[in-house]
Amino acid sequence: MSFKPIGKVSNFADEETMQLLALWKESVSIVELDEVDPKELLFEEYSHYIVVHDPLEMEFPEKRDEWNKRFCRHTGVSVVELIKVDGNKIYFKGLFAKNRAPVYGVMPYTSFDSKEAEFPPAGMEILKKQTMDVALPHVDGSTILDAGCGVGSLTLQMARMNPEAKVTGIDLLERTMEQCRLNAISYDIENTSFKAASIYELPFEDESFDTVTCFFMLHHLDDIPKALSEARRMIPGTGKVLAVEPLDHNHGIERGIQDWIDHFENAGFSVETQQISRAVFITARPN
Repeated sequence: MSFKPIGKVSNFADEETMQLLALWKESVSIVELDEVDPKELLFEEYSHYIVVHDPLEMEFPEKRDEWNKRFCRHTGVSVVELIKVDGNKIYFKGLFAKNRAPVYGVMPYTSFDSKEAEFPPAGMEILKKQTMDVALPHVDGSTILDAGCGVGSLTLQMARMNPEAKVTGIDLLERTMEQCRLNAISYDIENTSFKAASIYELPFEDESFDTVTCFFMLHHLDDIPKALSEARRMIPGTGKVLAVEPLDHNHGIERGIQDWIDHFENAGFSVETQQISRAVFITARPN
């Protein structure tokens, strides 16, 4: 671009972590301004902004070509939500730019500030909201493990809802866990920790958690029995595993409610299920 940058992005996004671009809608990034005062860019009456930044230096698959058009061509344009300001640092949620990407402009975005206006959610986002409204109130205990936490948006919700608990999130990439930590700091949430780990080999002692959550995660796995065995190892006899799985979305193997019941029962759990729209909410307790 020929414009002069006014700052740069600070986050933990790189080409590997950005492959799961949808998760970054819930992540916080910092725009560090060089010489511009944030007061010149931000206005009290606006909650959302357009940030113009360098494009991603990558290509998504053809089925994600809309992402390529928006973020991987000549420029990147993100619609973001203002979180807070700290000196020359502006904290935004939903910035689709890699770490150190130059920023060329920050402008108010008015459409979402109408009381009647909302972000247009995708089908899976609607399903996740429906199921989480039911599932999250069941998450309790003094120690909680969120397995497959992604960028930690649900982990942070659990921490807010259980302020006296210690909530731990795990996922595979350390870079993603660093982003989770930044998200927690941005929202001033202190009762969380994040660790890069595999659900197949969790780096915790037996019975370390009162509750383990696996939300929209298990259907991605090649070895569900091994994952459930590790989840079972994490909880005492009084503990529980909570899971939510879609019924019309899979990665090669179509599973119905009875298939999920069989998986959990074979792993040594007694199971209760509740169908919520096109998903199943599972509460599993050790036999």
